[in-house]
Formats: sequence, structure tokens, C-alpha cells
Amino acid sequence: SGRAREAFALEQESDKTREAYGKNTFGDSCLLARRLVEAGTRVVEVIWPKVANSDNHSWDTHKDLTKRIKTQGGPMLDNGLSTLISDLEDRGLLDETLVVAVGEFGRSPQKGVSTSGNSNSADGRDHWPYCYTSVVAGAGIKQGYVHGKSDKTGSAPVEDPVHPGELLATIYHAFGIDSET
Repeated sequence: SGRAREAFALEQESDKTREAYGKNTFGDSCLLARRLVEAGTRVVEVIWPKVANSDNHSWDTHKDLTKRIKTQGGPMLDNGLSTLISDLEDRGLLDETLVVAVGEFGRSPQKGVSTSGNSNSADGRDHWPYCYTSVVAGAGIKQGYVHGKSDKTGSAPVEDPVHPGELLATIYHAFGIDSET
């Protein structure tokens, strides 16, 4: 639609708004997501950007985990995602919009240990499919609620584990689709 096409004109946003989301590919993508939702787009996917020929801003932290999370990935995710959620709420759109942030796996509990055949530096973590985190907001999800708990090392769920199929059922529910479909 024309409204959806106009949503791509991010330059129409104020500098203050652009700064709040973060002036980077992820921040711009989150801002674009908000604009697409405002324009009536029903499904929007924001993918974490990979800088070409580089491991900058990647969550694939086999090396330099501490530096990359503290100075690159963490701040980008925090600014973009938190601003998207608060902006949707301020505009009265969060109750009808489900925001989900999740990766395909977590990171191994121990630094420097290979769990999948990858080489990891002393400050790197390997792939870990047994325990990871997702953020779910909007569409009737209780705010400030933490569901489940891992052991102290993040190795395994110890309370109320959620299977990926259950997360998908939550997404289906937000769309009004029977999860048994």
C-alpha cells in the first residue's frame, strides 16, 4: 500500500527519535518496524544486521564476548528494542502488537570451551541449544513478568521451561490462530 511505502521514509522522523532508536542498522530497522505497524502492516520481521566481511555487531561471540556485548550488541539491542516497545506503547499500538526478540540458541555457560566443534577464544562462548532467553512484549503479555528460571550457570532450565513450540503457540494466539492448526 501507499501507507506502507511511505513508512520507509525514515528521514521524516525527528533527530531525537532517530537517536533514541540508535543510528545504526538495527535501530533503523526497529524504527521502520514501528512505522510499518502504524501503516497497517500485519507482520514485520527485524533481523539482526551482519556487517559484511566482519564479525562486528554479530551475536556469534566465539571471541571477544565481553567487549562485543558491552560495547556493540548490548547497547544496539537495548536502544532499538526498548525504544520500539515504549514507542508502540506511547502510540497506543502495543496492546495490539506482539514484539518477540529471540535467537535460535543461547551461548555456552563456560568461556573458552567448545561444545559444537567451533574454536573459541578464552573470552568466547560456543552455541548452546539447551537454555536461552527470549523477550516477549505487547498483545496482552503481562509487563515486567519473568517466566522460568535457569540454573546459576545458565546451563539448563530449572523452573517453568518453555519449548520453542510453546513460544510459537503464543505468537499464533496473538494472531488469533489456533495453535493446533
